[in-house]
Amino acid sequence: MMVKTRINQSELFFLLVQTMVGIGILSLPFHTYKSAQHDGWIAVLISGFAFQLVILLLWLLCKRFPHLTLFDFSKIILGRTFGNFINILYIVYLLIIVSYTFIVIDDIFVRWIFPGTPKIVLLFLGMVVLIYGCIGSIRSMVYLFSFLFIFILFLFFITLLTFQDPHFDFRYLFPIGSSGVWKILKGMRETFPAFTGYETLLIYFAFVKHPKSFSAMKGALFAIFFVTVLYTYIVIIATIMFSPAEIKIIPEPVLYMLRTIDIHVLQRLDLIFLSIWGIIIATTFLSYAYLGSMGISKLLCVKHSIAVIFSSAVVLIVSITFHYYIEIINFRKWAEILNLTFGILIPALLLLIAIIFKREASYGYEEK
Repeated sequence: MMVKTRINQSELFFLLVQTMVGIGILSLPFHTYKSAQHDGWIAVLISGFAFQLVILLLWLLCKRFPHLTLFDFSKIILGRTFGNFINILYIVYLLIIVSYTFIVIDDIFVRWIFPGTPKIVLLFLGMVVLIYGCIGSIRSMVYLFSFLFIFILFLFFITLLTFQDPHFDFRYLFPIGSSGVWKILKGMRETFPAFTGYETLLIYFAFVKHPKSFSAMKGALFAIFFVTVLYTYIVIIATIMFSPAEIKIIPEPVLYMLRTIDIHVLQRLDLIFLSIWGIIIATTFLSYAYLGSMGISKLLCVKHSIAVIFSSAVVLIVSITFHYYIEIINFRKWAEILNLTFGILIPALLLLIAIIFKREASYGYEEK
């Protein structure tokens, strides 16, 4: 079924940026340094360019089925049975990402802000935010994400205060490229989880005006560029703030470097940063939960509100279960594999099948 709502390129930009910026921003410098050392920022830049090509792949697939989401055109490409099977896999994937996000938020907030608060309490609070935020329409999501984009800019300005620390040393970035090509490529793999969110374009592209035009990608391409620049900046400032021996043992270097800054008016910048970060990461799990609920609604032919409640219950159960039986670092590895599978591999296979068997939307396309 064709979607009715239309969004422009700036709105697509806000949707994608708010979906992508979240978990990875805190620990990205730590993970890239493990593989690429001081050249981690180069790995981020290369990854950003690679994901521009991934956006092109997703658009080539979606433009064959204008104003149809993945949950619709998968059945055109593979038939109803296999199409619904793919849809179920994507719904499960989307809800797993929401659960993973909840677990990470829970862990960080308990360690940094609420050490005496039971983790289950934070999970229930997250459920309330999820249900309230996802119960509306895609248009309400666009308005919310557009407004909350200002908090990403706040995060950027807060990190600028770290340059008041006299201990940062730009020499930690040199010699550039000395880590070697192989280590930089390994560092690229560590950046992939930080770019999680691009795969939501398989659904968001359906809402874009003039989806067959190359200009339909502008918002997405600029969003990837913005996120790449932001991540590169974060990795660079973390690299120059900590010595090679320190950054290897600090899992959230962004928070630690803010904690060392003492301003007369503002103290504990790390807590201020986390408060803003909590708002930003809420948009990440809201985006995934909304799309997962959309898939459930289409699959089971139920109202969107019922699908939201159902998906919230699933996320709560999975979050509680995984929280006690699986370490976050192992969950991160699985999330990385799933992201590459559902974000690149399966869309590439669907595009190949659609080209070979000439599968396209059967209706006449007319932009409204």
